[in-house]
Amino acid sequence: MKSSCDVLAADVGAGSGRLLHVKYDGSRLSFGQTHRFWNGTIKAGESLYWDVLGIYHNLAEGLAKTSLEGGCAVSMGIDTWGNDFALLDRKGLMIENPHTYRDPRTEGMIAYVSRMISEKDLYLRNGIQHVRMNTLYQLVSLVKERPYVFDNAEKFLFIPDLITYFLTGETRCEYTLATISQLYNYGMENWDLPLMKLLGIPERLFPPIIRPGERCGTILPSVCADLKIESIPLIAVGAHDTASAAAAVPEPDGQSIFISSGTWSIVGTETAAPVINDTSFRYNYANEGGSWNNIRLNKNVMGMWIVQECRRRFFVEGRSYSFGDLSSLAEAAGPFGSVIDPDDSRFYEPADMPAMIRDYCRETGQLVPDTDGGIIRCALESLALKYRYVIEILDRLIGRSLGSINVVGGGANNHFLCQLTADCCNRRVYAGPDEATALGNALTQLTALGELSGSREARMLVRQSFPPARFLPRSRERWDEFYNSFLKITGLT
Repeated sequence: MKSSCDVLAADVGAGSGRLLHVKYDGSRLSFGQTHRFWNGTIKAGESLYWDVLGIYHNLAEGLAKTSLEGGCAVSMGIDTWGNDFALLDRKGLMIENPHTYRDPRTEGMIAYVSRMISEKDLYLRNGIQHVRMNTLYQLVSLVKERPYVFDNAEKFLFIPDLITYFLTGETRCEYTLATISQLYNYGMENWDLPLMKLLGIPERLFPPIIRPGERCGTILPSVCADLKIESIPLIAVGAHDTASAAAAVPEPDGQSIFISSGTWSIVGTETAAPVINDTSFRYNYANEGGSWNNIRLNKNVMGMWIVQECRRRFFVEGRSYSFGDLSSLAEAAGPFGSVIDPDDSRFYEPADMPAMIRDYCRETGQLVPDTDGGIIRCALESLALKYRYVIEILDRLIGRSLGSINVVGGGANNHFLCQLTADCCNRRVYAGPDEATALGNALTQLTALGELSGSREARMLVRQSFPPARFLPRSRERWDEFYNSFLKITGLT
């Protein structure tokens, strides 16, 4: 039996954050003390921001709490959502609070950029799907509308890199985040400086790229003194939370489909090299860097965001539901009703989501759901249908059927959605672990520390420590009919 080893995994999502003490006893993983906190977008004027200092404060509080309670972690890794960033001035201070990827400043930016470089030529450089939240479009919006911001800017850092900088003083950009930004070129294996020059983005801002498993500094003495903690190294992990979640998919060979299910659902598989061709461009699939020196070929789907926004609206109207309550209401509602395309642009920003769903159904000539359960059922069935659409194209891109589906992340706890997914896709679904992102974060650290040999051993360890739930498909014929209706109503081909 191997020796025990404890690490800290800081995992911050769009709705919440956590600092988890992950324990490895030589044969199994478990969680020790966990510090959890709220995170969310803040609207000020017409802009949407992150409270990044609040995130740092909460993680620092978690570090102090872990130390006070006798934690003995030997390293720490940080992951968050992707694409958002901060700019530092010449003295290393933030120029402004980071905007969120849902900020309206990127409206029209895809069309604007396409006048300088075609969407296909851009895709061939980086293999990333065109969505307005991408870092490239955020930066171009600054170049176009607020170019003076760059006059005092000295460094560009993604959100995990910014937190790392606060803790260690080191400035690096992590690889998995760089690859999803549309500013990384797989052929160059580095930042695409010629592309930046073409778009007017200052190349000087971008620090060296660091890979998962590399050490990215130690906690500064001043921080240790403030928090009354001992210094430990920070190890670069898959700092894009999807990369860390995929790293913990309990499928040792990485040959199945994964759905990282949270605010977004990222549906994909792993490949040895980027898949960049006419078909992947046509269907807008992304090639994103993985934690295990591989590529994740995947596509973003609008995930649990729609359900989260429905729940928020129900609360405003005086009806308070847990997510479990909403699943129960949906299950009790009649099946095979109305559908939406979860990725329709109207569902992108915070809104009265039940009204948006009713409007979509009305505009497409469908029955309009008139109960809370009916609205959630529509959202969840539509999500399962969109999964099937994305997976069928993924099979075509890979050239074979990828078989079973592994759902990880918070959505793995929604067993009703997992069963809908199994039924709709006619594939076995394995659900769990729900804390896959934190586990993938920890597994990368443990591998870097020499405790694990690599991805296969790491994934077998996850399956052994957190056995997944299993869902078998049923009702295939009715789902086939429903799927064909979904394709016609949404106009997907």
